[in-house]
Amino acid sequence: MIEQIIKQYLHTPFSVETEKVKNEPGTWDSTKVSIFRDGVLIGEYIRNYSNYGTNTFHPFLINNQWYALYSASYTATRVMKLHENRIEDWCGEDKSPHGFCPVEFYIPKYIHSKHEFRDSLYDSYTADCDNTPEEFASELKDSEFVSLNHCDFGFMCGCVWGDDTSWKLRYINLSQIPDKILTVSDKFGYWELPNTLTLKECINMSNWQPDHDWITLIRAETINLKTDERS
Repeated sequence: MIEQIIKQYLHTPFSVETEKVKNEPGTWDSTKVSIFRDGVLIGEYIRNYSNYGTNTFHPFLINNQWYALYSASYTATRVMKLHENRIEDWCGEDKSPHGFCPVEFYIPKYIHSKHEFRDSLYDSYTADCDNTPEEFASELKDSEFVSLNHCDFGFMCGCVWGDDTSWKLRYINLSQIPDKILTVSDKFGYWELPNTLTLKECINMSNWQPDHDWITLIRAETINLKTDERS
């Protein structure tokens, strides 16, 4: 029986189906990732690893153009451009034996609303990481709703080869994607994430606004109770 996984990406026209691809005995399986736009197949690629096929594809919108983070090689993060009827490899990292292996991407979405108070209008912003999917969907239907937007930054978790006892956090700058520039950095240093939470659950943007770039991140630390040493 062929194992298939289907994922719909909320508030986008995209979904994917993943299917395991058997390779030679003694080697890893691969994953075929099929991309659908409004239910129509627009492209496929092979990921050279057997897991995380749906979590390492993440569509986002910049300047009214759809793109997606993806990881066909498990040691590289790249961006594809999502056309109406095809996909196009756009920019990103080259695979490397010492590369960072992503297992999950997250690009925050936020709702811009305008609230009236004492005859004046005030802007407010609600990020999807701070709400349940149901709460966020309700905000989209609110009479004060103005627009739904994707941030021009994102996050990934994963590890370098051999350091897979926990996932580490990295920052993704998407602001220059139209110019074919993707920047991934360890902006936060060696930041371990709790194994019990998803990447999205480790990020709080309740104090964030487009002109106020403060967020809260959750991390995991190992502490020796006798010496207070931290690892």
